[in-house]
Amino acid sequence: MRHRDTLILIRLFGTAMVCSAILTSSPAAQQQASPGPPSKTQVVLLGTGNPFPDPDRSGPATAIVVNGRAYLVDFGPGVVRRAKAAMFDKGITALEPTNLTIAFATHLHSDHTVGYPDLILTPWVMGRKVPLEVYGPKGIKAMTDHILAAWQGLVRAWFTKTRMSL
Repeated sequence: MRHRDTLILIRLFGTAMVCSAILTSSPAAQQQASPGPPSKTQVVLLGTGNPFPDPDRSGPATAIVVNGRAYLVDFGPGVVRRAKAAMFDKGITALEPTNLTIAFATHLHSDHTVGYPDLILTPWVMGRKVPLEVYGPKGIKAMTDHILAAWQGLVRAWFTKTRMSL
């Protein structure tokens, strides 16, 4: 099996595992809630590219929208812009960047994570009110810490400008 085929299988397996976790937890939450309209699930491919730059494709990213809440699987380059485009083009308000609050990393290859700083910072600058929740393999916390350290000046300047405290 070629290396590229192996990577595709890893991504599909990771995406399937995240989808399964989201979809199996959703019915349990619905059983506890009062009866309402049936659930709605959408899968939106935000990017299907690979490490090689292709002007017609963004990096790997999938949004699974369950009952109006978006769950991102991977955050390749362009993820925030592609989410905003899907919000405009398809009317999926869950993909408004300030609504992007939960993300999963299937693995830490660069093409699946280069959009991570953008996912952390852009929705926050736009006014996201809740922290970004990110789940992933070993190393995701260190990656997050390094990204935040790299943009420490911006973060401090923004909090100072908006009179918020760290």
